[in-house]
Amino acid sequence: MKAAILQAPGKFTIEDRDVPRIGPGELLVKTAACGICTSEVDFWTGKAKGLEYPRFIGHEPAGTVVEVGPGVTGFAPGDRVSVWSEGKGYAEYFATNADYAAKLKEATPFDQALGEPIACATNGVLKANPQLGDTVCIVGCGFMGLIMLQVFLARGTGSVIAVDTRESIRRLALKLGAAHALDPRATDVAAAVKDLTAGRGVDIGVEAAGIQQTLDLAANVTRMEGKLEVFGFHQGEPRAVPWGYWNWMAFEIVNGHVRSARTYVSGMKTGLALLESGKLVMEPLVTHRFALRDIGAAFDAATSKQEGFVKGVVVF
Repeated sequence: MKAAILQAPGKFTIEDRDVPRIGPGELLVKTAACGICTSEVDFWTGKAKGLEYPRFIGHEPAGTVVEVGPGVTGFAPGDRVSVWSEGKGYAEYFATNADYAAKLKEATPFDQALGEPIACATNGVLKANPQLGDTVCIVGCGFMGLIMLQVFLARGTGSVIAVDTRESIRRLALKLGAAHALDPRATDVAAAVKDLTAGRGVDIGVEAAGIQQTLDLAANVTRMEGKLEVFGFHQGEPRAVPWGYWNWMAFEIVNGHVRSARTYVSGMKTGLALLESGKLVMEPLVTHRFALRDIGAAFDAATSKQEGFVKGVVVF
């Protein structure tokens, strides 16, 4: 089979490798699509320090079951699945624990059924535990933020305010149900949010970009005794936290990440159910598709995030 291996920052090679052999409790899946994750972009750019190369990455795959290992029940060859994976997805076939797979309906497009990011965003909303009518502000409303926006609305929040520097993202957020979309370069976002919430601030402020500026802004739009959720993937230098202010505001601090396989898979199945019921719309979020041979160009696009880019997917 063909597989893309990240040899070093900025360098993929396409190699011939053996199709994985599966054991008890596993599935062999023919890959149809594998999304490009922001965390992997950090491998590509070299931002993630201390890593060993080469790396066989790709953890957002979906495809068709071709073989079922001993002891597996509930799956059969021909089943269409999305998988929570820990890697090796940029290849024509991959093996997975059957417990990490979720069946897809026949009409569900593989390149939209990206189970891992859907799981992360869904679990992030569930950890924030929004109540009916809560106001939410998502600061850094890219691909994951746009999924969260929809899941918050499905959960019964009153309104969601999207904050992003890209005009195309703000337009898309409004189409997907955001009540307002603000540009932090042109607007005093904290003041605008207070105007929109009768001077209080939102009930839940979500930081979803993983940088210092969005962390600060998410805190500044959240009301006293509100929830401040850190969902962005923070790497690099330590962040500065004005703990005196956060303490005084009596924020409930929520870490939007999960790590257990059980929780990941539960969130994935919940999110995919929203997708297949029409409450989560993924089609406008997947904006760029690439063949495996063009994976370097795919990662360049995911790194630069030009206007109009939301999510890149490698398709087979």
